[in-house]
Amino acid sequence: MKKIVVLLFVLSLACTPNEQYKPPKKLYEPTLKSIRAHQSPEWFDDAKFGMFIDYGIYSVPGWAHQREDDGPMYPDWYLHDMYRKEEWIDYHKKAWGEDFHRDDFIPMFTAENFDPEGLVQLAEKAGMKYVVPFCKHHDGFCLWPSSFTERDAKDMGPKKDLIKPIVEACKKRGLKFGFYFSLEEWEYPVIQNGESMVRIWENKGVPPIYVPFDEKEMEGKISGKKPVDNFFSDYIIPQANEFIDLYDPDLIWFDGEWDTPIEDMKTPEIVSYYYNQAAGRKEVAVNDRMGKGVRFRVGDFFSSEYHSLESNQPKIVHKWEEIRGISQSYGYNWQDTDENVLSMDEFIEMFVKIVSENGNLLLIVNLDGKGALPDYQRTRLEEIGEWLKINGEAIYKTKPWLVSHEGDNLRFTQSKDEKYVYVICNEWPGRQVIIESVFLGTESKINMLGSDTPLQWSYDGKKVIVEIPESLENQKPCNYAYVLKIELS
Repeated sequence: MKKIVVLLFVLSLACTPNEQYKPPKKLYEPTLKSIRAHQSPEWFDDAKFGMFIDYGIYSVPGWAHQREDDGPMYPDWYLHDMYRKEEWIDYHKKAWGEDFHRDDFIPMFTAENFDPEGLVQLAEKAGMKYVVPFCKHHDGFCLWPSSFTERDAKDMGPKKDLIKPIVEACKKRGLKFGFYFSLEEWEYPVIQNGESMVRIWENKGVPPIYVPFDEKEMEGKISGKKPVDNFFSDYIIPQANEFIDLYDPDLIWFDGEWDTPIEDMKTPEIVSYYYNQAAGRKEVAVNDRMGKGVRFRVGDFFSSEYHSLESNQPKIVHKWEEIRGISQSYGYNWQDTDENVLSMDEFIEMFVKIVSENGNLLLIVNLDGKGALPDYQRTRLEEIGEWLKINGEAIYKTKPWLVSHEGDNLRFTQSKDEKYVYVICNEWPGRQVIIESVFLGTESKINMLGSDTPLQWSYDGKKVIVEIPESLENQKPCNYAYVLKIELS
């Protein structure tokens, strides 16, 4: 023991005071310029497919007004629209009563059927590689115990941490875990110049406003929220950083940013903290929803919602992710049934299109108020998993080909080592597949995934013609899109 003490003393003398301890250098500063330098991780590009668990207090009423244009519906905005939109106000009065407030749903949010292990197991079975639960939506209810609020699942509702078991299940199964976090809340109590105020976000294309606190107006809306001086500096930023320290997520998925300038949100403070915590230890990713006007400009990946990222935007060059559900509902909607959701043909065609254009799909699953997953969603996920067991080689760890598609039926990906091209036929091609964008050498080989039968092909100087034998047509390897694997030589 004496020798060790002497050695340490000698070593300390060999160093100047400034050399004895140097805090780790921060690789990233809280600026857009600095965080823009961060690269999207390879694991995220390889993954292609993730689960987005949309679950919160709003899952209890589980309703949205049906749109005439068949566009997306937002049941997870019910707690906002029940006070502001005529159709929601009328429905709420009939279904729940005129004196039933937003926070009256909290005791009904029991999560008694919530099965995090089963959900993650289903995600794995479906071929998903990462899981992103809604940790806090715009109503401010946290699904984890946050020290910055009492409006959380530990203090209210189910009285337990709903996030930790998801994190543990993901680690157990080797899936990545993401942190969905709203940067905005519809109402929040603040103190300004010693006066009680409320910060209100109306989602009307303008920054939030501040109004004097009205106890009657706020009744049943902000239970458990702790007043702060500055909404972002005293609440949002430290709350997000606390989550990062507690759960060490692989991905951050911001939301609610579209009306508020990034200078006010100060989101780069969260992002730089997150990047620096992960530096040298793990690869992480953050989406582009950091403040008004930032979407599709800065972020490890761009986020498209129900196909909002159009083809004239830079999605092939920059990694992006599509988010949507099997149905048109963002959040549980009791009106959804197996009759009004995507068929498997429609789903696979959409998924393949996204991947061929350098995107991932983060598929929304909607749990009801008790935490159960509707059967029609479970069935779809299991079917997707069966298709990916056969055809996943054309999806995972691939990159875009020279062209994303030919006509309406053919989509393309290629292996990362550029040895193989995958031609994905949305429909059964018949007895021939004609391909114009692939040039083959004399030794090139072609087969259909799920079958070992080599396929005959020819080249007429302009296009490759692949022959599909009758035996393969009589015994198709899967029930939906069919993949030709072409070995380049």
